[in-house]
Amino acid sequence: MLTKAELGTPGYLACLLASLLAAIALGGWKSALGAGFSLVLALLFYPSALYVLRRTAFWAFTAILVVTSTLWAGAANATLGPLAFSREGLNVGLQMALRTAAILIAMRGFADSVSPGELAGMLERVGLKGLGFTFGVAVNLLPALERSAANTWDTLRMRGGLKKDRLQSLKLGIVTVMAGALRRVDDIAVAAEVRGFSPERSRPLPVRRGKHDLPLMVVLLAAIVVLYSV
Repeated sequence: MLTKAELGTPGYLACLLASLLAAIALGGWKSALGAGFSLVLALLFYPSALYVLRRTAFWAFTAILVVTSTLWAGAANATLGPLAFSREGLNVGLQMALRTAAILIAMRGFADSVSPGELAGMLERVGLKGLGFTFGVAVNLLPALERSAANTWDTLRMRGGLKKDRLQSLKLGIVTVMAGALRRVDDIAVAAEVRGFSPERSRPLPVRRGKHDLPLMVVLLAAIVVLYSV
């Protein structure tokens, strides 16, 4: 695995874009190649992103995706006991699950490797004034949302809120998470205003570059060409 001194923000951004391109654009069972490509990049550059694959929520979402696609996508042409399902729907569901895994790993790896300030600096240096700050706040909010959702869920479960009127409890939980997110965003905006922040007058932060950024971009471009030619 390369260190942050060897791989900079452009390198991590190239990994993200290459993973997304491979996951989204490769059709059919080539999506397995896209998922493998994203997995290899994670193992090499940001292994912490593999934590996504250890989460129960990811596997639950994947199972729901595959089951619903199997039962309702396409005409039923096979049976499993009393259930009629579609082989085509099963294939589509599995391919969608592979794409989902590739995208989630790439996004988590990028978020773990690049700070919001670095991303904001890169976007503002290419003329996107204000967008860098906005996107940086959005990325910074994701871990806070994840913690807030986990805390809310644990609170509901420990206090027995899921045993009676589960739908109402889930609604209140969603409202709690969204209210906390809006409050955090408001706090960030007030803090920026107090410090005199203005998108028009802001100075973009320097972009962290690594000595392997350019070679990695060339290798990723070649890998994408090979994947498309297979």
